Amino acid sequence: MILIAGIPDEPPVALAIAAAEESGAAHVVFDQRDHLSAGLKLRLDAAAGWQGTLSTAAGVIDLQAIDGVYVRLMDERYLPDVVDLPSNAPERLRTARFHSLLHDWLNSAPVRIASRPRAMLSNMSKTYQAGIIHRCGFDIPETLVTNDPDAVLDFVDRLAAEGDDVVYKSVSGTRSIVQTFRAADRARLSHIRWCPTQFQRKVRGTDVRVHVVGARVFATRIESEATDYRYSARQSGSDAKLTSIDLEPGLQKACVALSAALDLPFTGIDLRLTPEGDAICFEANPCPAYSYYQSRTGAPIAAALIDWLAAGGALTRTKAGLAPNGMDRLPAVSQPSA
Repeated sequence: MILIAGIPDEPPVALAIAAAEESGAAHVVFDQRDHLSAGLKLRLDAAAGWQGTLSTAAGVIDLQAIDGVYVRLMDERYLPDVVDLPSNAPERLRTARFHSLLHDWLNSAPVRIASRPRAMLSNMSKTYQAGIIHRCGFDIPETLVTNDPDAVLDFVDRLAAEGDDVVYKSVSGTRSIVQTFRAADRARLSHIRWCPTQFQRKVRGTDVRVHVVGARVFATRIESEATDYRYSARQSGSDAKLTSIDLEPGLQKACVALSAALDLPFTGIDLRLTPEGDAICFEANPCPAYSYYQSRTGAPIAAALIDWLAAGGALTRTKAGLAPNGMDRLPAVSQPSA
């Protein structure tokens, strides 16, 4: 049984649900909008591992029957029915506790999960993630993270002398629009004193988004005149052109290895292939909005995700009958319901 957790009419979640229905894979959906009426009970037993139920408007889900989970939950602090409430409002406190318990289970349940919340945290610091990317053998752009305007000007002027532009974006996991540094930006540089920002050498070449699902790879070439092709119409006046491509085997293996190193079995890796044939990696998205790419290329990403989750099943216990994840010496612990 597959659990799909998120907002059902959000495109990536909707595609996953449709793929599960089309394949006939047994699945249940947790609509995150029902969080205030949902109930979660967990018990960690030394012999049996995680036991518990997730109660929703659609019924009660036995968590021991779940073999795989697709996780695309929005930040619970911004759910429409609590976002405007005071921080100490009972509804806010309840939803925080509910999601904390749900994350506890997602982070340790012995089933296939795309992807565990703790693994997604690597993208909260792009510099931290870049270190992992580099250790996995990928080149990364020359990067400056700073809140010092003078350091930025030195960086921009040096790269300009070498014939290259500079782009800038958020250093955190918060979504931002990648922009090319222009003359007008010099007058605004004082703003970064309160917000350290990431500046990078602008790499020449072709953008490629790689979706890794387990050991499968789906690559998309993007042709656009924009700095950030996601906003191509806004930045360049024309939409980006997306085409499915096959990566050479070595690069495919490198992308799968990077996903494994990040513990992200479902990830979106942003590359730029240079005219010299090098692959520069910008980042790995832990919860990719793959629907944008699938809808334009027809790549069966959602079907591959459902196949990967369905093929998992609960992890096999040791012959000694120990609990999964090495929990054999832990006493039985009960978590309060939410």
